[in-house]
Amino acid sequence: MNEIKDLSVSFEDTIKDSDLQKVTIDLAETITDSLLNNGLLREIPIIGTIVGLTKASFNISERLFIKKIMYFLSEIRNINVEERNRLISEIENSDKQRIKVGEKLLYILDKCDDHITAKYLAIAFTAFLHKELTYSEFLRCSNVIQKLFIYDLELFINTDVSKLEVYVDSHGSGLSDFQNSLISSGICATEIDGITVDDEDDYESGRRYKVDGGSTYIYLSEIGLKLKNILKKTAANI
Repeated sequence: MNEIKDLSVSFEDTIKDSDLQKVTIDLAETITDSLLNNGLLREIPIIGTIVGLTKASFNISERLFIKKIMYFLSEIRNINVEERNRLISEIENSDKQRIKVGEKLLYILDKCDDHITAKYLAIAFTAFLHKELTYSEFLRCSNVIQKLFIYDLELFINTDVSKLEVYVDSHGSGLSDFQNSLISSGICATEIDGITVDDEDDYESGRRYKVDGGSTYIYLSEIGLKLKNILKKTAANI
């Protein structure tokens, strides 16, 4: 097998079959060569595979990637092993999936900016394992989480829906950077009111016509609302 396939199979085995109770955030924060080469970390299949593929001491990027993996695994460690195995096997046996779950998660984690983003990703994956999301919805959520600047993501989580779903006056200052971020990530969608043009009654205004409408209504998309509800429940512990 090539290295990518080795890592994919190993990560899938880690998620499906491993007892992850020893995987903690404290352990993720104390990654040392000793722990990786001879200690507890090497007992985790995906970490052991990474160690086996590393010919020299671990560089910064490898340590940071391992840290992201550890944060991800620490979030799903309390999910029943049998349930993890069953759900992932269902996906693997589906003709619709062309990429194995383990490989797909590695691609996603590799794109995560940091371990905090990886933990939010794990919260969404846990929701999938709890059947609060379908696998395709989880992939949509992971795409959203990757796209968002972490501070925008956390502001989104902590902002009431009533303050997210608003009208933006076309004659005002326009959309904020935060609102544009939510729209471009797919968390929010927009509708624009129709524009009407009428004769101006007040000729002293100097305008011949008056224009109304054109305001933008920002509202949560279906996946945005699901993601907000899921992250809100557990994000306080991050």
